[in-house]
Amino acid sequence: MEPKCLKKDLQKLLKSIKAEDRVLIVGTTRRPFDADLKPFCKVYKKILLIPRPDYSSRLVLWSHVILQNRGLITSALDLSSLAKITDGYTQGHMVRAVQAVLTDRRVQLQGKKPLTAVEFISPLARQDPIYKEEEEAFKTWYAKTPLGKKRAKAAKASEEDGESGKAGKSKGKKAGKKGKKKKKKKKK
Repeated sequence: MEPKCLKKDLQKLLKSIKAEDRVLIVGTTRRPFDADLKPFCKVYKKILLIPRPDYSSRLVLWSHVILQNRGLITSALDLSSLAKITDGYTQGHMVRAVQAVLTDRRVQLQGKKPLTAVEFISPLARQDPIYKEEEEAFKTWYAKTPLGKKRAKAAKASEEDGESGKAGKSKGKKAGKKGKKKKKKKKK
């Protein structure tokens, strides 16, 4: 669908929806910076940037997706290496790679020939990762959205609170007495 048509049709559709209809509209894009930000923010009240997964997330994701697609995880499958080499790839890239490898025939052969990390390299190589420059473009664009501005403001306030809290503290022992307080005995 042409984005310009979607812009007009979506705004008309949204006007016809009432609050009691309880409808959630989710939009995804690989190139949000190509859109006009102001109308984009009017249509979508909350805009979220889903970051690339980190090493531990990729490790868990590889395991989960392989098992979900009827794969067997054995000692021959080095998930740690897969997690390391997929830095820059999204969750969708990894899912597509697993689906490309785990065909019905390959699933049946797992008993005789266990899965190896090398099998996933070829499907990954056919996909373009998210490069650092592209990720920075996403972050720059997101910083211009209302939620991005709010997040940046909160981060700045948190940073300032941390610095002002450090300025009042001195290094070393705290002034005053330390240890348990002794109870005073009452004289009779």
